[in-house]
Amino acid sequence: MSRPSKDYRPTLDGWRAIAILLVMLAHGGSELFYPAGRYASSTWYSISQHGVFGVDLFFGISGLLICGRLLDEHEKTGGFSLGSFYIRRVFRILPPAFTYLAIVGLLALSGFIVVSPREWFSSVFFSRNYIVVPPDTGWYTGHFWSLAVEEHFYLIWPAALLTLGSARARRYLPGIAIAVAIWRIADFHWFHGQIWPGVLSDNIYERTDTRFDGLLWGCWIALVVSVPAYRETLTRRLSATVITVLVLVLVACIALNPPLQMAWESFLVPVILLGTVLNPTLLFGRILETSPIRWVGRISYSLYLWQQLFLVGSKIPRPLPFGRVQEWPLNIVAVFVCASASYYLLERPLVAVGHSLSARFQMGRNPIVAAATTEPLAHTSRPQA
Repeated sequence: MSRPSKDYRPTLDGWRAIAILLVMLAHGGSELFYPAGRYASSTWYSISQHGVFGVDLFFGISGLLICGRLLDEHEKTGGFSLGSFYIRRVFRILPPAFTYLAIVGLLALSGFIVVSPREWFSSVFFSRNYIVVPPDTGWYTGHFWSLAVEEHFYLIWPAALLTLGSARARRYLPGIAIAVAIWRIADFHWFHGQIWPGVLSDNIYERTDTRFDGLLWGCWIALVVSVPAYRETLTRRLSATVITVLVLVLVACIALNPPLQMAWESFLVPVILLGTVLNPTLLFGRILETSPIRWVGRISYSLYLWQQLFLVGSKIPRPLPFGRVQEWPLNIVAVFVCASASYYLLERPLVAVGHSLSARFQMGRNPIVAAATTEPLAHTSRPQA
């Protein structure tokens, strides 16, 4: 059974809980509040749709943690092993995701739900965020767009960090993240995402090339806080008052949709995350670390996978394939039952296997040392992914 490392931060499990509950609000809320819903309300429907911000929060957590984990490994071993990293990621991500896709595929073949071969195979190969799916399909695999972005990040970032080293990465990363934001604006206003009309998606909200800054800012924050002097300064400066102000600014960005909204959100999220991690005794941190919230955070990946099958909102024509199981409140029960089974029977045991194989892999060969690094990749420990 896997155990949290000594650098484990329960605060981040609390943030994962907030992220998945926001996503569930966006998907489940549309069923309750849309014009033909049980509690029809244009105001509450609009509020619920802001729950898609939960995915942005997941991106910020991933950037901060994945970069932090690589820096931790370099601090302990003098380098980091790409092979060991990918073993852990494979056992963490693929078994629950492929189990979900297998069940969705069987349900589609049996005629219970509609899933096109194109969307299913693009989900398997984590290209769902670039593929245009046929009309009246796509809901049950729609969330694989964000998993595709994360997988692309896992492929690109470790090699980039290995090549650049921490000093140059810390120097160049803000410019790269800003360039992604500029490209997103240019694509939206002048190209309208028409890279390959009818074949490649024109949805700039989902594509890796237009969303990568949401992960890169988290990496940059991890690189900054790895320097002891910066860490001490940020610990002092990110006080309860500052964190509260930043949260209010973030909420205003989400609600008011100002210019450069996604760029501001991408930067603010990891800063706020860091503030609560460095100061976990603050009230907000203590709330995030309560047992029920932490438990939801621990099973958040499985919840994210399975909520798409039951929280269909207004997206699926009536009558619903599974009847009341896809309606409030049984849909919430079904999500937690399936997610709990996935977490305890599949996800957690295989994460432990992945960590065991990763440790054996590292013992069997020398880690890849970042020779191009001009300073140690890390000086302090960070929470583990």
